[in-house]
Parts: sequence; structure tokens; C-alpha cells
Amino acid sequence: MKQRAIRFFLFIAAAAAVVCLCAVPAAGLEAADGLVGTAGNAGTPTGENGSASFEAQLEASGAAGLAEALPQETQDLLAQIGVADIDLYSILNADARDMLNLFFGILKGNMGTVAKAGIAACGLLMLLAIGESLLPDDEKTRHALQMAGSILSLMVLLPGLTQLLRGAVSVVDVGSKFTLLLIPILAGIITAAGNPLMAVSYHSFTFLAAQGLSQLADNVIVPTTGVVLGLSFVDAATKDARLSAVSELIKKTVIGTFSILAGLFTALLSIKSLIANTADALAVRGVKVFAGSVPLVGGALNEAMGAILSSISLVKGAVGGFALLAALLLYAPILVQLFLWSLLLKLLCSAGAMFRQDNTATVFKSAGFAVSILSACVIFNAALLLISTGLVLTMKAGA
Repeated sequence: MKQRAIRFFLFIAAAAAVVCLCAVPAAGLEAADGLVGTAGNAGTPTGENGSASFEAQLEASGAAGLAEALPQETQDLLAQIGVADIDLYSILNADARDMLNLFFGILKGNMGTVAKAGIAACGLLMLLAIGESLLPDDEKTRHALQMAGSILSLMVLLPGLTQLLRGAVSVVDVGSKFTLLLIPILAGIITAAGNPLMAVSYHSFTFLAAQGLSQLADNVIVPTTGVVLGLSFVDAATKDARLSAVSELIKKTVIGTFSILAGLFTALLSIKSLIANTADALAVRGVKVFAGSVPLVGGALNEAMGAILSSISLVKGAVGGFALLAALLLYAPILVQLFLWSLLLKLLCSAGAMFRQDNTATVFKSAGFAVSILSACVIFNAALLLISTGLVLTMKAGA
């Protein structure tokens, strides 16, 4: 009698659960069918209902405002490839050719400023070489000319380098804020997808890393870059300082530190996510086994759970894909600028050696070290966002 009462109670509870869950899986199935309908025939009622359901789920996740958190420049770049907002099929339909054209456009748009600075610096090098050839063979006079030329060359490049420093710091700050906004949204979606332990691991670890990187950029990278540029200026104004070795040591230390931090972040986040995902998989499998053992409605409960997870996977894919594209287009302009300036400074260093302007070549070399430090900071910031988001997308919902 007692066993019958327990079975009857389980039957009533299962039936109530099915009734409560009917709306959610139905919405999830409508979203999946509606997205297919949108791709094939956007005018059908199924596509409209599915799109409305998907938008409702996206709004509930809090991801609808992600696009507005990006700078206007990044929003314009996204619109050029057809991804103006978070939409799964617009992300899937983004053409690689459009992306390449966009990157070539960014490259072409930034070449003008760098080319002007390079032409001015090359002209200065030629004038120094001509002036040195016309001067008498006097060491003091030649050294004074080389010192003046080194200072002038640095002053020619300083406005562009200052603008580059401001742009890099601004992008790192915006990227850190976007990461801090994205983390709780993805964590909530992961939890709803049946991976609560992974959501806790991802949220705590990535949130801490994003905050730490923001502080690192403000308190370490900017002063370090300023010190390297200052050393290059002192090196240009003195005779036997040879401070370029100190600048090179600072550059190697910063890049090595970022490389170690990037490796540790990737390894720890991967290990923690793998362990958490395995635990979540066992928990979900246990729930499915228990639901399947319920008489009469066990199969319906499993179907409902599968529909819910599939529906949430659509939202996770759309949000994660949008975040990856947004990160690429957020960091692409400043990375292109850093690449062009790094290339320019290497060419100027070679040109200075060719014209036998060793002091000026040393100044260009030290300025290149400062650009390398900025590049390491920006690349690490971008890698943090791309790796963490990509790892979330690769994990199966509910395992």
C-alpha cells in the first residue's frame, strides 16, 4: 500500500512537471523551427513566431544590450559584414570575403598616417647624412649633429606614437569592460543549459582575469611604455648612455610575463572547465535516468529536457558568435596600427644603419620596443576574450 502511494505521488509530480515545462520546450522548438523557417522563407508564420520566441529568450538572457556596449566604430564595422545585432543566421551568413575586404580597408585607412611619419623620418635621415658629409672631420661636431638628429627624429614620431598609446589603452579598457559585461550573460546561459558548475568556474576565473588585466593596463603598461620612450629620448640626448639595452630588457620581461600569463590562463580555464563539464554531464545524465524511470511520462520528460537544452544552445551560439566577431573587429584596427608602426620602425632602424646614423637607429629601435609592449598588452587582452568565449562555445550544453 505504501509503495502504491509513493508511485501515485511520483506520477502526480511528474504530470505537474510536464504541464509546467510544456511552454518552455514548445518555445524552444518554435525557436528552432522558426529559425529554419527564417532562413528558408522569412515570411511564413512559423519564421515570425520563431523569431519572436528567439528574441524573447535573448532578451531574458540580458544579451540584447551587448551591441550597444561596443564603440560606434566597432558597430559600424559589424554592420558592414551584415551583423548589426545578435542574430544566429546573420552570423552564420557572414562572408569571409567581406571580412577580408574589411581588414584591407582598415589597413588602407591607417597607412596614410604611418606613411607620412615614415616619409618625414626618412627625409630627416637623408638630411643628416648629407649634413654629416659636408661637415669637417670633427668628432664633437658630428656627435652634436647626430644628437640633434636623434632628438628631431623622435619628435617627428612622438605625436603618432602618443596617439597609438592612447588608442591601445582605450581599446584595452573597452575590451575589459565588454568582457565584464559578457561574462555574467554567458554564465547565466551556461547555467540554463545544464552546466552550473562550469558557469561558476567560468564566471569566477574569467571575471577575475578581466579585472586584473584592466588594472594591469592602467597601472603597469602605460607607465612602462612611457619609461621606454623616455629612455629612448635620453639615449638620443646623451653620448655614451646606451640605454637601448635597458629598453630591450623591459620589452622581453613584459612580453615574457604576458606569455606566461596567457599560458596559465588557458591551461587553468581549460582544466577547470573540463572537470566542471564532466561533473555537470553526470548530473544531467542522472536527471535523465530518473526522469526516464517515471512511469508513462518518462519519455515526455526526456523530450522536454532535450528541447529546452537545444533551445538554449541556439541562444548560446548566437551570443558567443557575436562576441567573437565583436572582439575581432574591436581589436583589429589597433592591431593593424601597431603592426604598421612596428614595421615602420624596423625599416627606419635599417635605414638609419644604412645612412650610418647609429644614434638615430638606436632611437628607432627603442621606440619599436615600446610598440612591442603595447602589442603584447592588446594581444593578451584579445586572447583572454577570444579563448574564454571559444571554450564556452565548444562545451556541449548539458553534456
